Amino acid sequence: MAIQHSWAYTHTSFDAEKFLKATRNEFQLVSQRPHQSKKNPEEKGVSVILLIAHDDNDYGMDKNGNKRENNVLNTFDVTILNGETSIPFRKGEKVSLGNYLPEKSYVIGFDLILRFDSIRKAGDAK
Repeated sequence: MAIQHSWAYTHTSFDAEKFLKATRNEFQLVSQRPHQSKKNPEEKGVSVILLIAHDDNDYGMDKNGNKRENNVLNTFDVTILNGETSIPFRKGEKVSLGNYLPEKSYVIGFDLILRFDSIRKAGDAK
């Protein structure tokens, strides 16, 4: 019999620093909605969908020898745990993410649950 609930003993991480460098930490805002944690009601923020504008990473070749596509024009979800219910940016604006929160982020299979502490207009100082 296999170990049940093995997730309690395993840890998979997301290399946010490498991801932000490859994407130049510049994304296009697609949408936003309020977020409140069910487990910790004091954890609130904004869930956003972002479009990847740049991807400088080389993903190599697939098993058929074809170059793998990059992530440009793909979207992903991020939660900004800033205590606010909205952010002052509109759909289509270029934004950059603040500090990654690894202790509140999870990787489950190929699903990413990413948490950051802030979001700002792209090009603005940190």
